[in-house]
Amino acid sequence: MPFIWPWTKISCPFCFEEFHLSEAPTRSSESDALFPDEHMRGFLGLAYPPEMPLVTQPPQNWFLRSIRKFHLPLCREITPQSQIRICPHCHLYLPQALANWNRKSNIIAIIGSRSSGKSNYFGVLLKLLETRYAAELNFGFRPQMTFDIHEMRRMDSRKLYERRYGKRLFRDHRVIQQTERSEVDADIKIPLIYRLTLSRIIRGKERLKAIDLVIFDAAGEDLSSMRNFHTFGRYALNASGIIVMVDPFRYPAIFNRLPSEMRSKIPAPDEIGGNPSEIIDYFLSYKTNESAMRPDEKIQTPTALVLTKADMLRSIMPRESQSIFHETNHHGGFNRKACERKSEQILHFLEENGAGDLTANMRTQFQNCAFFGVSALGTLPEGESIPKQIRSINVVDPLLWILNQLKYLNSKN
Repeated sequence: MPFIWPWTKISCPFCFEEFHLSEAPTRSSESDALFPDEHMRGFLGLAYPPEMPLVTQPPQNWFLRSIRKFHLPLCREITPQSQIRICPHCHLYLPQALANWNRKSNIIAIIGSRSSGKSNYFGVLLKLLETRYAAELNFGFRPQMTFDIHEMRRMDSRKLYERRYGKRLFRDHRVIQQTERSEVDADIKIPLIYRLTLSRIIRGKERLKAIDLVIFDAAGEDLSSMRNFHTFGRYALNASGIIVMVDPFRYPAIFNRLPSEMRSKIPAPDEIGGNPSEIIDYFLSYKTNESAMRPDEKIQTPTALVLTKADMLRSIMPRESQSIFHETNHHGGFNRKACERKSEQILHFLEENGAGDLTANMRTQFQNCAFFGVSALGTLPEGESIPKQIRSINVVDPLLWILNQLKYLNSKN
């Protein structure tokens, strides 16, 4: 029976409600007897409650409730009938490590507008972490159980990844279709969950630290107003790190510098509408209101501002800044010096091309921020088709920077 802190709450990786683990009900993943679940219907926005195994509520006896504030029985997934803890609010299954109080779920919130290419970024990022950087940086990378709303059962995150991203990108060689709003497709309310186990040398001794990363792909429209941001952007409020994705070609000064042939293949800024820095404004308003921040207080969360589609900037970036298109070498640790140099180059480029409001907000409102240029696909797609060999540019840099800032990943010597 693990010891837990009686006053510390956890956050559900699905609905982001906070609660003490002793309040979590349980149920099996499979059962012959099924019952309608109104909690899941409300969270997923379904027309009818799904049929799920019976929920077993925590003991209501005051003595047992008091004991459970300090000690809880382990959830062992031995058989499909084993009792598994669920969130008391949305009734989705908690990841096993979180349910047993032995891992902290660190949410890395990735937010951006509809045109910023989040879905392609997710697909390539997770593939590279698993197939390349886990070996290069010597960390464990394992998918955790999430949920499949089509079959209403638990699902391995790797399988959900393949369905959402992997097959289309790496088998069909096509871009990921834009994410539907959560009101249209409830599947986007279900995140991918991965566990990273990292090794650090502290005072000459190896120390292992493990975190669960919750990868949540919200549609740009779900974050396009303060009302929607309050509903769908709650995952960003208590995130350990934030990646803000910005389409640089929504700035007229940058779009108009592109060659005419390239301009004809992407939407003009006035076709998309809005200001690309609106997403920062919504987040700042939501964060300062919910956290009751003082006017002179900066947000402490490490925040990476990421220019997407960076491969298209080659022809307009100054010669001295062409190094941002070189893949960063992270062998042996996070390459801090290279990323700091690129950050300064991108900052200068934005200020020189009509994005001074964006950079000013970042530098004055965030205590710890950096600027990145990435390309998930490495080239402009031909319609929906992409090359069989994806040559991405610096896709992992923002995440590695956040892990470095949170002291999970050593800097490169």
